[in-house]
Amino acid sequence: MINATSTVRIKSVNQTHDKEGSLIAFGIAEFYYRGREGVVADEIPYRSKGAPAVIINSKGVGIHGTAEGYIDQQVDIRENYKEKIATLVIRNFVSAEPISELVQRDSNAHSPETPEFAKELLEDNITSTDEEFDSKPPF
Repeated sequence: MINATSTVRIKSVNQTHDKEGSLIAFGIAEFYYRGREGVVADEIPYRSKGAPAVIINSKGVGIHGTAEGYIDQQVDIRENYKEKIATLVIRNFVSAEPISELVQRDSNAHSPETPEFAKELLEDNITSTDEEFDSKPPF
């Protein structure tokens, strides 16, 4: 079993139920990795059952999230050719909102105004600590 944790975007959602009535969600997920060309997007079939399937089904197509699970290799035999199909089996899914843009803020842009009574307390505290520091020997 090949364990996988990946940030994915769900491109399609289909659903069915098993004999016990658990929800099964399946479809195509898109994941990203860094290649020679930079960031590359690729697709993989996925399936999930139970709680992750409920989350994926309720959020719908286009959600982003972190998927934990494993890669399942299924063998499809057609005449003389065996094709291995990798499927991401999602055992845990945490949905997240993607960051559309990063904004850098100036640290001095806006600081809350200090009320007058707090300024007096701060000044008293600063002067008392300075006096204590000056009266004590350095070591």
